[in-house]
Amino acid sequence: MKSSRTLLYLLSAIGPTLLIGTGCSKSDTSSASTAVQDAKTAVTNAAVDVKNAAVDAWDNIRDYTYDKRVDFSASIDRMDKKMDDKIAEEKAQAPDTLSKDKQAAIKDYDDARADLKAKLADLGNATADTWADAKAKVSEAWQRVKADYDKATS
Repeated sequence: MKSSRTLLYLLSAIGPTLLIGTGCSKSDTSSASTAVQDAKTAVTNAAVDVKNAAVDAWDNIRDYTYDKRVDFSASIDRMDKKMDDKIAEEKAQAPDTLSKDKQAAIKDYDDARADLKAKLADLGNATADTWADAKAKVSEAWQRVKADYDKATS
């Protein structure tokens, strides 16, 4: 839902550019063309972001089979990156002003994330026969990361 709103905001921001670009004189045709191309690229990128946001939820990927292992790993990486960015913001706040509980929660998150990375490496080496077990271990690691993330950002 949030991604859909982002796409609408993007389109509303690009719309005036398209209108202005199409009203230019013939000498400004190349800049209008560039503006249109930039708008197309922005819309394409926004569509990809919306698609990724829809896919990037544990409930959507938990049943992925061995055949979709690349998509599974890519989704986990994107979800993990979003959390890392938020944790980086938390860490960037004056570290001395963070409570001991917050510092401990961030450390727990960092430890859980390291474990998730190890499980993802094992998942990358999984075969069709070992996929279910490796994915179950990633699931456990993901749940721990998510719980520690929630503590660190609350």
